[in-house]
Parts: sequence; C-alpha cells; structure tokens
Amino acid sequence: MGDRRERWIAAEMQRVRRVCERSHPLRLRGGPLYILLLLAAFCLLSLVSCRIPGAVRPTVKVGLVAPFEGRYRYVGYDLFPAVRLALREANEAGGVGEYYVELVAYDDGADPAMAVQQARKLAVDPEVVVAVGHFREETTVAALEVYAEAGLPLVAPVVLDPRIGSGEGVVRWGPGAEVLASALLEGVTAGALVTRGGPLGVALRGAAEREGVLLNPVVSPDEAGWLDAVLAAAPPVVFCDADPVTAGKVIGALRDGGWTGEFRGGPELAAADFVGVGGMAAEGARFLTPWPLPGDREIDPAFVAAYEEISGGVPPGPLALPAYEATRAVLVALQTDVVVDGVPSRAGITAALKETWREPSHRLYWYQIDGGRSRLEGREG
Repeated sequence: MGDRRERWIAAEMQRVRRVCERSHPLRLRGGPLYILLLLAAFCLLSLVSCRIPGAVRPTVKVGLVAPFEGRYRYVGYDLFPAVRLALREANEAGGVGEYYVELVAYDDGADPAMAVQQARKLAVDPEVVVAVGHFREETTVAALEVYAEAGLPLVAPVVLDPRIGSGEGVVRWGPGAEVLASALLEGVTAGALVTRGGPLGVALRGAAEREGVLLNPVVSPDEAGWLDAVLAAAPPVVFCDADPVTAGKVIGALRDGGWTGEFRGGPELAAADFVGVGGMAAEGARFLTPWPLPGDREIDPAFVAAYEEISGGVPPGPLALPAYEATRAVLVALQTDVVVDGVPSRAGITAALKETWREPSHRLYWYQIDGGRSRLEGREG
C-alpha cells in the first residue's frame, strides 16, 4: 500500500511540475504558486504517514454525469471504472489534502432534458465542489447554464463543441473539432459529408472551404433521398460525423448501394456499436481520435490491469483513458485549492483550474477497421 501511495504522489508531483512549467512561465516558475503546488504534493506524503490512527477524514464530493442507460449506456459503462480508479488511487494515497474524495454519479441517458435535471442535483449538494461530464455534445451544452448559475466548475472530456470550454469554470478536455477536421481532410480534394450538424460536421465544412476541398453533397442521414444523392455523386471519400449506430447504418447503406470509396469519421467510430451495426460494411473505414485506444503500446498495461480489477474483468474501451486522465486533472486542481485555501470550494477549484489548467498536447491517432477491430495506422503530432 505504501509503495502505491508513493507512486501516486510522485506522479502527481511530476504532473504539477509540468503544469507549472507550461503555465505562465514568467509568473509561475519558481514563484509563490509554483512553490505552493509542489508543496502540496510533499504535504500529501507527510500527511499519509502522520495521520492520527482512527481519525475520521473529512469528505469532499466529485460529481459525475454520463449516460448509464439507454442507447449510449456503453459510454457510462466504459468511463465509470476509469473515474473510480483515479479516485481510488487518490484515496489510497491518503486522500487529497487529508480529504477523502467521494464520487456522486448520475445517469442522464444522453438526453438533454435529463442532463439538466441531473446537473441540478449536483448543484444543490453543497459538498459537490466539481463535476465531470457529460461525455456527449448535446447533453453537455444543455447543462452548461446550470453549472454556471451554481458556480460549479465542470470538466468536460471528449467533447468537440467550441461552445464548451469558453465559459467561466468550464474546461474541455481534448482538442476542438477544428483540429480533427483539418486532419481528416488531409490528402482529400473532394468528398461528401453525411452530418446531423454536429460540431465535427460544422468544422469539416469550414475547413473544406478554407482548404479548397469540395464537399458535395452535404446531407443529413435523416433526409429522404440522402443515399441517392451520395451515390449519384460517387465521391471518393465520405465523411460522417453521426453517432456510432447511425454511422454504421450509413456505411451499410452505402456499401449495399455499390459505393466503394473511403469512409472517414471522428472518435465516434471507435465505439463498438459502429462495427456492430455496420458489420462487414465497416471494414476499411478510417477514423481519427485524439487519444490512443486500449491495446495500443502507448497505454500502460498497469492501467489496464487496475481498470479491469474495478470493472470485473471487462477491458477498457475508447473513453476509459480520457476519463481517467480528466479525473486526475480534477484531483490536481482540488489539491491546489486545499493547499491555497485550506478548505475545498467551488470558487477555489474554479480559480485553481484557471491557474493550473493547460490543455495537454494531444497526438492524433489514425485507426482503420480491420477484421472487426480498430487497428492503429499511425500518429500525427
């Protein structure tokens, strides 16, 4: 147990040091906040070893909202063990500034109205000082106003919408849609776009216009005649920003119609539902994601083993790693707040996120569906 605690603390010390060196280098490097942040990590080790036996630690709550039921329940099932793992590691290391971190999780069913309701539940609980969620574009955007009104900071992983992360106390974990759109268009001079108007589809249209790529037709899979329009154009590439189930139906219809071009998409295509619905039609489809998928060499096998210990042997899916890393970033902000203010608070963590948060550099990973599995093709950046 002691070795594991020390490993966690050492990892957090390195994370804090990297944050300080990236953040306002003239202000922070060697300055008071830099010293405070590093001191926080040392304090954790001291507190772990010096806590009075039998003493009850105070509790602070981290909220989590994601779809655990319904069409997108695979999202919640994938990320929940990862979030629990990050919190368990912190608690086993003695807590954050002697605070035991408790998880409060709610299901929003990927429904915007339910997302608002669940965000309000977190907002009215005074012990919840920060939230992580909602892991879908539409639900995250719907709940933003609730978090803003309550002064509850939100860390939003794996979403691409530029409206997320632009407000007070909101941090988006991951690159925006524009970054992925530009990379998806590489090497393409013409193609078609099947979109429901999501942030990646909007970004693809903008990037195509700037880079001189002809997108024709641009259609919604909900429109009558979308398939005939695409087949008539016979594009060499079809881009699709729809959810995994819809994307699977789209590629199935295109292949059944005789189209033989290249199918490209974003992180949504990493979900098992894409291959599950598309079947053999999904073979050869390519997608781009800003984080490596489980099974790649860049993911620590120790993380996979620890995740499976919590999940009951179920291996991590495509959202596990970003959920885990985002939660660890929340813990760093919480730790900073405790050191600076003594008692964690929503306002304190909002301030800590402003000071410590810098978007980590994300590589972009190209994958291709091969034999029903996602095979890594290459990396960018």
